[in-house]
Amino acid sequence: MLATKMTRSEHDHIGFLNVPTSFKFSGGLLLLSKEFDQAKRWMERYANKDGFLYPPLSRTARLNPQTGKATTIPRTKRPALLHRVPNSHELILEGVKDIQKARSSLAGFVMLCFSYLYGTRLQFFDWWVDGRVPLKSTINVRVTQSAAEAFLSKAIHTWRQLDRRRKRVASNALYVYSKAGSAEWDWERFQLEYIVSDACYSIAEAKDGCRANGHGKRFKALCSTYGLKYNSQLIRLFVKLRNNLFHEALWDGGQPNTARSGNSFMASHHLRRFNHKLIASIFAGQSKYTKSAWWFIDPDDFTV
Repeated sequence: MLATKMTRSEHDHIGFLNVPTSFKFSGGLLLLSKEFDQAKRWMERYANKDGFLYPPLSRTARLNPQTGKATTIPRTKRPALLHRVPNSHELILEGVKDIQKARSSLAGFVMLCFSYLYGTRLQFFDWWVDGRVPLKSTINVRVTQSAAEAFLSKAIHTWRQLDRRRKRVASNALYVYSKAGSAEWDWERFQLEYIVSDACYSIAEAKDGCRANGHGKRFKALCSTYGLKYNSQLIRLFVKLRNNLFHEALWDGGQPNTARSGNSFMASHHLRRFNHKLIASIFAGQSKYTKSAWWFIDPDDFTV
């Protein structure tokens, strides 16, 4: 157990992070919950064989205030819009006095950093999540405890230097990135990943003066600013798919939710790997990981 002098009032809980490890980073701790094993068994019991936990079925009922008896209303059964996941870790942040306020600020950013690192979707224990939640990582990247701790320390420092608007953009980019990994259709995954790229450009423009006219040139400017490898063929594909989808509702020349080319199917996966390296470089600086090619599907080792 990692030692801390922080008071109980500064503790919060998140889940479900399928990593049986505690973390210590600058200004905070993420401690393994005593209920981790129980939570993991629950996730594995209810998760689908495809590695995702899906929303449970819900129904609407009328409550009799006198008897306390609930009567189900017919034809109201449906998958729940929102559901909860079990707690796996305890989050402690130095200097935080108002947990609820911190959730929309530093605590939320820290939680979403762990979502990003481990390719999952995390939420505070008494908040809700929509859609399916991965039990396994949605990125093919190996992240060690030490690498995660180093990234968090640097990312928090970078986040603190941003203005109020860009802090929110940073958290939202990480939120959308975590959601993109659970999207089921290729065009939806691509759409969400492109939103992440655009959000990263907004941060890069304000933080490091990264500027370019046109989406294709934006990618080139981002690669130049943050030391990422540039693949002109894939970048042209990203921009073409984006323009046709956003402006004409065309997905690879056809209708969304239909089978298209292999190139368009893989586009979201390539863009996801690009975004992961881009986020790492923006918030923690260039490394062996960020400088490596992002268009290969082999496992990659995360470094800071």
